[in-house]
Amino acid sequence: MAIVEQTVAGGVSFALTDEQKALRELAHEFAEKEIRPKEREYDEHSIHPADVIAKAHELGLMNVHVPEAYGGLALSAFEGMLIGEELCWGCSGIGTAIVANGLGHGPVIVAGTEEQQREWLPPLVEAPLLTSFALTEPNAGSDVSGIQTTAVRDGDEYVINGSKMFITNAGYASWFTLFASTDKSQGHRGLTAFIVPADAGGVVLEQHLDKMGQRSTDTSAVAFQDVRVPGANRLGEEGEGFKI
Repeated sequence: MAIVEQTVAGGVSFALTDEQKALRELAHEFAEKEIRPKEREYDEHSIHPADVIAKAHELGLMNVHVPEAYGGLALSAFEGMLIGEELCWGCSGIGTAIVANGLGHGPVIVAGTEEQQREWLPPLVEAPLLTSFALTEPNAGSDVSGIQTTAVRDGDEYVINGSKMFITNAGYASWFTLFASTDKSQGHRGLTAFIVPADAGGVVLEQHLDKMGQRSTDTSAVAFQDVRVPGANRLGEEGEGFKI
């Protein structure tokens, strides 16, 4: 918790504001009281921390970047980092289960239309719903140009086929932000992002993956087999997935 705070006359201050200090303290107290006592048990037995997630949501420590227009706090990336740092001090696995939710729905905040944001963001404020960022595949992760999942236009819908690997919170997500190729000849410039409900037909949770650490965070393999999503679920234009 130690931090160097110094204001230089006439210069830039890197000191936290009073509001940021209070936010950090709130997250630290939560981690100390709600996360630390459970970290060992939840990690040893790969327990999904649904109870802790619900309490974090109730306290306002989850989905903190959702704009105020949709009921959120609209906190900055830096303020989100302050929260995540303290939660992961409590337990990196439980902390990841909470803060990684921002990665799942972040693309909707960044690239979603007003209609998409109005549909998908308010439920995250109203209830402790989880979302997942479905990018990594068995043979493609950092090199996104190797993504094999495809999305083929069929009238007003897209048909998605492929497999995703190491997807955080996938087993408990209400929806995915999924990246698929709409034009393989374009490599990473052919990637497109979609919102895919977890209960859509053809979404198959293939396997929960065990890990050496952070075992209280669900990490799973997911298959998408002829999954149909409406064109309205596309984020941005075709080919803008890499930018998103």
